[in-house]
Amino acid sequence: MASLRRGGPGVKRSIRSWIWGILVLSLLAGSACLRGPSPPGPLVYEGPYRVDLAVGEGLPGTDVRYLGVGPQGARVRLEGQEAIRLAGDSLEAEARPHSTLTVRYRLRIYAYDERALHAIGTARVEIREAQPRMGPLPEKAAVRFTAPATYRVPRGGVIPGTSIIYQGKEGDRARLEGLPGYPYRKVGDSILWAGQVHPMVHLNATFRVLWIEDAWLTVAGTIEVWLSGL
Repeated sequence: MASLRRGGPGVKRSIRSWIWGILVLSLLAGSACLRGPSPPGPLVYEGPYRVDLAVGEGLPGTDVRYLGVGPQGARVRLEGQEAIRLAGDSLEAEARPHSTLTVRYRLRIYAYDERALHAIGTARVEIREAQPRMGPLPEKAAVRFTAPATYRVPRGGVIPGTSIIYQGKEGDRARLEGLPGYPYRKVGDSILWAGQVHPMVHLNATFRVLWIEDAWLTVAGTIEVWLSGL
């Protein structure tokens, strides 16, 4: 019974496989549909996230904290109260570390012991009033995850979360503004951008050109989200 509560090897594998299966299906479904022109509004990124909390350590930006192992299971502080959690149980929280930033965790515990609690699921960030500017990434981050993204960008529009502007089609190439050096990309070519979009958020984006029209550019790829200062 103890191995079931704490997550023995077989239990760990089955729980992790189940959770990751749900995550992959949901994220692929969310990224499979091409978006229309992105309206001015918040940037939202969601992707797989894993956390290992040592005893006494908290989920970044929240009051959720692992307190150790008790006779019935993992002792976790949730919303100011102690709760008992077992392998497979949910671990969810929301943080608002800044007036224009919201972070939400949707996790499942897959193992715990006297040293640490382990959980996987998704992290979601919503960034309002983003101001992208190219620059170096920080040396470390409190939270880091990768989110899928697909965008259909109108001519004269900006690829969301970057400072790259689509200037239109020239021959079989897309002309871009806001990138250093060579401004052209063909279908299948990569577009890279890294920089800061919020005082607490940096992004590292890697896109591929899917389709080029004079009026539209379609790109898809991944965005690595770095959260600092939580």
